[in-house]
Amino acid sequence: MIITFFVVVFLFFLIIHLLPDFHKPPIMGDDANYWIQYYKEGRDKPIVVQFYIWISNIIKTGSFGYSQTQRMDVSLILFSKIPTTIKFQLIPYLITVPLGIFLGIIAALHKNKLTDNVISIGIMIFISVPTFVVAVLAQLVFGWQLHWVNTPPFVATASEFAQNFWKGIASYILPSIVMILGGIAGWARSIRAELTEQLTQDYMLLARSKGLSQRQATFRHALKNALVPFAPAIFLGFLGLLSGSIILEQIFRVDGAGKIYLYAFNNKDYPLLLLDMVFYEFIGLTSSILADLSYTILDPRMRVGSGKL
Repeated sequence: MIITFFVVVFLFFLIIHLLPDFHKPPIMGDDANYWIQYYKEGRDKPIVVQFYIWISNIIKTGSFGYSQTQRMDVSLILFSKIPTTIKFQLIPYLITVPLGIFLGIIAALHKNKLTDNVISIGIMIFISVPTFVVAVLAQLVFGWQLHWVNTPPFVATASEFAQNFWKGIASYILPSIVMILGGIAGWARSIRAELTEQLTQDYMLLARSKGLSQRQATFRHALKNALVPFAPAIFLGFLGLLSGSIILEQIFRVDGAGKIYLYAFNNKDYPLLLLDMVFYEFIGLTSSILADLSYTILDPRMRVGSGKL
């Protein structure tokens, strides 16, 4: 992971620094602050030396670069938005996981019956339709036409929360429902497929032959085995909340970490864009390695190197 991370980060760094500097002062311009940061980051030196200086600045001062558009260190810009992103996504995630698992279990236990067909149709619809389409349609129908939610249907800012707390809470209802519907479909489909497979295994026949009822065999054995592959994803999903949702934050005007990426891209703020990409890469690699390690803890069959059968 460490080797992969540094290789990918260096490629990010190389590509970003090959792009033209749109914030460089004109020939006759005088921007002392720009030139201070220019020489501090070693941009007059070869790219490998620049990368070494960038890493050194992170270790020594905690500086990931300087934003010429915001006139501050990029780490202060990005990391200050993470609490807003977590607040935006945490409650929907806490609802999505148990509800998605519940619907998946119900569908698997009633396979090819009316209940399963209804749940499967809902899963097919919300997996096929992109979340941003659902979000825009929900704003149009429930916000602008029916006026069931606040108009405009955007998440309240900190100042609006201070003015009217309950109105601020109400502004989270619509985006929460959109995120829940999109997340439930994926969880329910996966749980249904895995539990359906477990219910057809030979050990279920053995459990029934020992006197266990269908309900007992399902919840004591099949469900336990079906949830093993998803247990790491449940906990690692909290780590994924840090990265934010670029599209939904833009649609609902949330001033979070996802919006910072678009801001950096549109304003050609390359130090901020670099930190964004490095941060997302770190979250992705960390989630992957923690998932691999957690399988050996949750499933004894995955453990290797112990010398035991």
